[in-house]
Amino acid sequence: MYSKSAATLFGGISFLALATAAQAQEARPTQGSEVESVVVTATRIQSSGFTAPTPVTVATAQQLSQTTPSNIPEALNKLPIFAGSTTTANSGTGPANIYTGNFLNLRSMGSIRTLILLDGRRVPATATSGAVDTNTLPQMLVQRVDVVTGGASAVYGSDAVTGVVNFVLDTRFKGFKANVQTGISDRGDAPASKFGFAGGTSLFGGRGHFIFSAEHYQSAGIKRNEDREASASINVYQGAGTAQNPYSLMPNARISTMGFGGLVTSGPFTGQQFVNGVLRPFNPGTSTRTAGLSAGGDGAYLYDSPVRPPLRYDQVFGRFEYDLSDNVSGFMQLSWSESGNSNYHQAATPGSTFTIFSGNPFLPADAQAALTAGGAASFTMNRYMRDLSLRSTLNQLVSSLGFTTGLKGKVFDNFNWEAYYTHGEVRVRSRRENNTYWPKFYAALDAVRDPSGKIVCRVDLTNPGLYPGCKPINMFGELNQSAEALDYVQDTTWFSVLNKMENFAASVSGDVWQGWAGPLSVAANFEYRQQSMQQASTANPNDPINLTGIRIGALPRSTWIFDLLAPQAGQNSVWEVSGEAALPLLVDKTFIKRFDVTGALRYTQYSSSGPATTWKVGLNYVPFDDLRLRYTESRDIRAPTLADLYSGDTVSGVALNDPHTGRTGNTLLRGGGNSGLVPEVSRMRTVGAVYRPSWFSGFQMSVDYFNIKIKNGIAIISGSSVDVLRECENSGGTSPLCALIVRPLPFSDRSAANFPTGLRNTRLNVAEENTHGFDMEVGYRFALAKLASSLPGRVDLRLLYTHQPVRELQQFATSTLVNSAGTTALAADRGSLSVGYEAGPISVTWLARYSGRMQRAETPGLVYADPPFPSYVTHDLNVSYNFRAAGHDGEAYFIVNNLFDKDPRVSPGPNFAATPGANTGAVDDIMGRYFTVGLRLQY
Repeated sequence: MYSKSAATLFGGISFLALATAAQAQEARPTQGSEVESVVVTATRIQSSGFTAPTPVTVATAQQLSQTTPSNIPEALNKLPIFAGSTTTANSGTGPANIYTGNFLNLRSMGSIRTLILLDGRRVPATATSGAVDTNTLPQMLVQRVDVVTGGASAVYGSDAVTGVVNFVLDTRFKGFKANVQTGISDRGDAPASKFGFAGGTSLFGGRGHFIFSAEHYQSAGIKRNEDREASASINVYQGAGTAQNPYSLMPNARISTMGFGGLVTSGPFTGQQFVNGVLRPFNPGTSTRTAGLSAGGDGAYLYDSPVRPPLRYDQVFGRFEYDLSDNVSGFMQLSWSESGNSNYHQAATPGSTFTIFSGNPFLPADAQAALTAGGAASFTMNRYMRDLSLRSTLNQLVSSLGFTTGLKGKVFDNFNWEAYYTHGEVRVRSRRENNTYWPKFYAALDAVRDPSGKIVCRVDLTNPGLYPGCKPINMFGELNQSAEALDYVQDTTWFSVLNKMENFAASVSGDVWQGWAGPLSVAANFEYRQQSMQQASTANPNDPINLTGIRIGALPRSTWIFDLLAPQAGQNSVWEVSGEAALPLLVDKTFIKRFDVTGALRYTQYSSSGPATTWKVGLNYVPFDDLRLRYTESRDIRAPTLADLYSGDTVSGVALNDPHTGRTGNTLLRGGGNSGLVPEVSRMRTVGAVYRPSWFSGFQMSVDYFNIKIKNGIAIISGSSVDVLRECENSGGTSPLCALIVRPLPFSDRSAANFPTGLRNTRLNVAEENTHGFDMEVGYRFALAKLASSLPGRVDLRLLYTHQPVRELQQFATSTLVNSAGTTALAADRGSLSVGYEAGPISVTWLARYSGRMQRAETPGLVYADPPFPSYVTHDLNVSYNFRAAGHDGEAYFIVNNLFDKDPRVSPGPNFAATPGANTGAVDDIMGRYFTVGLRLQY
């Protein structure tokens, strides 16, 4: 906590604005650049005096870097309009096929529903989900970022359901600039460094222009969950979430049914554990209100696992433009990026219950004697295989290559046109070192002595040559395995996904008719895209498990522990045509300074799903110069991605409480694409006002209401879902969702033998989603001389606030309606207050970010004994000094993020947390206080 005096001190500091007006027609040019016309991202219409009715927030790269030096996407995620984004802080820590990166998410409606553009052109997908990792964009040349917070599918096509984020490059940059920085947390970990440079010059007597950039960023992340208190304490909710047995937060959680070295669960020494290969008593800890969960004791728990994964990315970009004539220019640009991380994951893995047979030579003498005396042929033990899984490193690498060439120009004096072609390809490579292969593991686990007394795999005696090179493995206690045995049971697996996009587009815009109140401005666009995806894998979940010749108890549920992805391929194409118009209807009338109407219509034809139509209408009403009222309504779509349609099967093990048979057990859950999907449809409405009083110079304010409703939404429906199981039971087995539950016997059989042999995940067009709320922005910029002539400098105040009380999701008609707004999934109230001061060469920036009070329960009906989470505020401070050296400009800066070292709110899952991300609030800062120093130079 900090004192009131500190708050007063920093409350008096001012800073440069984090974002400009809610609707900006121009961005401040970067020093050393030439800015021609600025195209507002909310529309393709380029007409003097035209103002789009769709809300747009514009942030310059300089402003963003002042609050967040690591990269632009992380700075954008500090804007309250973004929520639920996947970032380097909350992705990539689990065993799933997840790539670490920055995937922007407007209003927590899904990053796949936020369209990412680069200079107004669609960016190819960089992840298997079809989303775009914005870390891969050429950030050194980004001049500003336009964020459209309204549906824009009629203008830009699919995916612009919640809005558009357009990274605008400074294509006319001249000179050379460089940036170098380094940072570290106040705990001495998570070091990060960044270096980048960019240049630009005119060529061929000014007819040509060339720009280039390169950037490298590397962060070590937080390597162990013990390095942060919030995750080191291993918090878990105990209880059942009912009024009789509510959830309550409990630290020091342990799995009471499993040990690191092996807990014996049957046989003559049941309840003992193996420690360093010796039987010892097992302390189950203090029992809790959740079966299998204890407080303290010898049970297994998450240990030595990364909290924030490391990240590295490199970017190279070049662009050349040449004026072919006074009205026509051509351009070519080439970009390459590579982003990757190395990570490992510990979990209670499939197959952690083992059957050990009498005569195993690794058994201690007292254990073997007890088996012999009791006449037991075997016993079982539960083992949390930390020692094996922590050897398993996941290396993920994403490389992207993009090429764009085109022509643009002007015709008939007032028509702008452009035609371009883009080729983009992105390859995701995921390589798992030391992945455990279950058939070899079980062959090595069943060790015996051969006639000479040598310890060998039993299968070498019973089925010679069936498992060549088998090395017996000792699993009694941790770290007792020989290097030879580990090398035998573990191997390297990998999968790769190659996405390609070929895109041709042409557009034209201009004024076609001079009306009574102003010109009729129009824009037309044609686009053709062809997309393909190819998945390759060495760990195919569809490969049968062959355990011939091996004695085994419970069967493993897959061939490998981690990263199963089936090879698959798919492609589709789409062509679309759109038109847009803006017409001033009234001007300079009584109580009507200006009244405009806009409209857009797009027809789209997908080879995979057929036609789709989107539209948009908008109104601008200016009753007097200081006030503008705006309204938009749109029909938008999100087409299924190639991953939605064609992704190969995945497989994982799940525990299931089956209401049909009353049996609890483990089974396989398979998932994959669905080629029968069609686009989901959204309706969005925004109503707002912008107020810039002429009597109060430097002040501006905007308020916008938004409402988004999605029908026919694409949702992943799982056979393991409680809602699906209930739907199937209520329908008597006739519901189509019953196909997601695979049983060996007819549905009428309710015996334990009819427990599901498998479950299925599938994507279906059955979800309905809804969100609404409002955005507010207030800014005031003034010189201190207004207060007293002797005071130097300029002050800039900016308040951004989003209130989103509803974020509802119903996966299918009879499923539970979930409102995640105001819960740990999404803070209903989010804001940022920025205060800045600039005087001569010195500027100071202070940013306070607010996340509102949150209920602990996202699912309706769950009861928590703990109170709701309080609101959460963090503070960032930037101090910079501008100077000139040898005739060149420079800037030295010092930034402190999370100035007062605010701890995150602890928000684990209701079951034992198998991933460290579940132990900390996803919206809160898990890094703690962080220092960055850097230097920018410009020539």
